[in-house]
Amino acid sequence: MVVACCIALGAVLVAASLRQKPRLTSQELLGATRLAVDDAIAEATSVGGLDDAEGHVERGISSILLSRYRIDANAQIIRFNDFDELAAFHFDVMAGGLTVRFRLEGVRDPLLAIRVGLDWRWREDPHHPYVIHRESAVMADCLGNHFFHMASDGPDFFARLENKTTDPHHYGVESFLLIHGEIAIDHLYLGGGEALDSAHRIAFGLE
Repeated sequence: MVVACCIALGAVLVAASLRQKPRLTSQELLGATRLAVDDAIAEATSVGGLDDAEGHVERGISSILLSRYRIDANAQIIRFNDFDELAAFHFDVMAGGLTVRFRLEGVRDPLLAIRVGLDWRWREDPHHPYVIHRESAVMADCLGNHFFHMASDGPDFFARLENKTTDPHHYGVESFLLIHGEIAIDHLYLGGGEALDSAHRIAFGLE
């Protein structure tokens, strides 16, 4: 009788443990975000830009959490670069009671992939302040390594996923292109503007 009771109790405990919802870890949430971001970039490049890129990535994260980890959680992206220019290189993700910070370093740039087929990765510019880009060695380093620079008038990652060259609501980034031997700012040039506008020519000591 005692043995039977122990077996029954054990079966109940095992069944309860199987029914218990798995707990989401920070690494799983970051991994799901990475996959969702990569998927979004691939789709944006394929179709020429996404509608509601932020929502697209959120839904992608939720779908991956469910399919890979059996965790049913709605992901929410929090962008801080609407009031902090320094936050253009990351965003936070909330899901399953966790919040993680996803850094865009090394992520393929969607705008340059869509518009000109370049496979450039986000690498934050190490040269500060911006005015030192008038030094030829600094500019050569940025051009050679495809660094991205924080830019108040540049499109952020999600605007770039939507194939936009401007975003009035969030601080973004910019990178330097060489167009017929001349320096150009990516979002200005791709948006139909001058290769280098007056503000940048002054910043680079060209006028």
